[in-house]
Amino acid sequence: MVLLGAVAFGTLRKSDGASTSDLVQVQPVNVTGNPLPEFPGNGSADPAVGLEAPVLKGRSFDGSRVTIGGKTGKPTLVMFMAHWCPHCQREVPLVVQWRADGTIPEDIDLVGVSTGVMSDQNNYPPSAWLDEVKWPGPVMADSGRDTASAAFGLPSYPYFVALDADGKVVARGTGELDQAAMQDLVAQLQGA
Repeated sequence: MVLLGAVAFGTLRKSDGASTSDLVQVQPVNVTGNPLPEFPGNGSADPAVGLEAPVLKGRSFDGSRVTIGGKTGKPTLVMFMAHWCPHCQREVPLVVQWRADGTIPEDIDLVGVSTGVMSDQNNYPPSAWLDEVKWPGPVMADSGRDTASAAFGLPSYPYFVALDADGKVVARGTGELDQAAMQDLVAQLQGA
């Protein structure tokens, strides 16, 4: 098993070349630790900053193990996204670009959480969408009850949680972030 920080890498492509639409779009998620309070997102102090995030253990679309949180020795940026969300559809390609151009440097683990999955909504399945945009890191498929996003205090999509090397929350953000806001999240992670 190859680990990057606390994130076990899985791929969005099946090794036999099968379509990503054949993959499992929701997976069970196990949560250890206390859930984070919902992110207020209104400019007030974030009550989660400094708290240890719960550890999420789940799987990617192809069944590969994915773990988020805990002491990893490396900062992690987690992006929660919904396939049907127009804001996520605009933000995910930007995050991919920011990873490629170094705005989100390689010394920060980048992991996605596909949540809010609804087969009757547009842009389904999320595995095909994330494969098409070439998401640059592992993806945890959230449960059908959105266990992972609830444990991390998701208020809306897209949603970002920055964890330090010890698994503590450094910062959170929601909505479509511009490059300056992403650079601020990264700076907070690098200063942690």
